[in-house]
Amino acid sequence: MAKAKVTFGSDVETKRFILDVFGKAVDADGYVVEKVNHAQRVLTPDGEEVTVNDFAGLHKGSLVFVKSDLVSTIQMADRLK
Repeated sequence: MAKAKVTFGSDVETKRFILDVFGKAVDADGYVVEKVNHAQRVLTPDGEEVTVNDFAGLHKGSLVFVKSDLVSTIQMADRLK
Protein backbone atom coordinates (compact mmCIF):
# COMPACT_ATOMS: atom_id res chain seq x y z
CA MET A 1 0.00 0.00 0.00
CA ALA A 2 1.38 3.39 -0.97
CA LYS A 3 1.78 6.00 1.72
CA ALA A 4 -0.32 9.09 1.29
CA LYS A 5 1.38 12.44 1.62
CA VAL A 6 -0.79 15.13 3.11
CA THR A 7 0.34 18.73 3.24
CA PHE A 8 -1.41 21.87 4.39
CA GLY A 9 -0.76 25.55 4.57
CA SER A 10 0.67 27.21 7.62
CA ASP A 11 -2.16 29.71 7.95
CA VAL A 12 -3.98 29.69 11.28
CA GLU A 13 -7.42 28.91 9.83
CA THR A 14 -6.13 25.73 8.14
CA LYS A 15 -4.43 24.69 11.37
CA ARG A 16 -7.65 25.30 13.33
CA PHE A 17 -9.58 23.15 10.85
CA ILE A 18 -7.12 20.26 11.19
CA LEU A 19 -7.11 20.53 14.98
CA ASP A 20 -10.92 20.51 15.00
CA VAL A 21 -10.95 17.24 13.04
CA PHE A 22 -8.89 15.70 15.85
CA GLY A 23 -11.04 17.10 18.66
CA LYS A 24 -8.74 19.98 19.51
CA ALA A 25 -9.24 23.75 19.63
CA VAL A 26 -7.24 26.92 20.24
CA ASP A 27 -7.77 28.83 23.48
CA ALA A 28 -7.86 32.61 23.93
CA ASP A 29 -4.08 32.63 24.53
CA GLY A 30 -3.35 30.76 21.29
CA TYR A 31 -2.57 27.36 22.84
CA VAL A 32 -3.83 24.07 21.40
CA VAL A 33 -6.30 22.53 23.86
CA GLU A 34 -8.79 19.70 24.14
CA LYS A 35 -12.06 20.78 22.52
CA VAL A 36 -14.14 19.42 25.40
CA ASN A 37 -11.86 20.88 28.10
CA HIS A 38 -10.20 24.17 27.18
CA ALA A 39 -8.26 24.10 30.45
CA GLN A 40 -6.29 21.07 29.20
CA ARG A 41 -3.51 22.14 26.86
CA VAL A 42 -1.93 19.52 24.62
CA LEU A 43 1.73 18.68 25.10
CA THR A 44 4.59 17.59 22.89
CA PRO A 45 6.42 14.34 23.77
CA ASP A 46 8.85 16.56 25.70
CA GLY A 47 6.04 18.04 27.79
CA GLU A 48 5.93 21.42 26.07
CA GLU A 49 2.66 23.25 25.47
CA VAL A 50 1.92 23.95 21.80
CA THR A 51 0.67 27.24 20.39
CA VAL A 52 -1.26 27.31 17.14
CA ASN A 53 1.65 29.24 15.59
CA ASP A 54 4.10 26.49 16.63
CA PHE A 55 1.83 23.63 15.55
CA ALA A 56 3.39 21.67 12.69
CA GLY A 57 1.42 18.42 12.64
CA LEU A 58 0.29 15.21 14.27
CA HIS A 59 1.63 11.69 14.26
CA LYS A 60 -0.60 8.67 13.60
CA GLY A 61 -1.63 6.54 16.57
CA SER A 62 -1.78 8.32 19.87
CA LEU A 63 -1.81 11.99 19.06
CA VAL A 64 1.75 13.24 19.14
CA PHE A 65 1.96 16.99 18.63
CA VAL A 66 4.98 18.35 16.79
CA LYS A 67 6.21 21.92 17.06
CA SER A 68 7.65 23.64 13.99
CA ASP A 69 11.13 24.21 15.41
CA LEU A 70 14.12 22.28 14.05
CA VAL A 71 14.73 20.13 17.14
CA SER A 72 11.09 18.92 17.27
CA THR A 73 11.10 18.18 13.56
CA ILE A 74 14.33 16.14 13.80
CA GLN A 75 13.02 14.23 16.83
CA MET A 76 9.86 13.26 14.93
CA ALA A 77 11.86 12.24 11.87
CA ASP A 78 14.00 9.99 14.08
CA ARG A 79 10.87 8.36 15.55
CA LEU A 80 9.49 7.64 12.09
CA LYS A 81 12.61 5.75 10.92
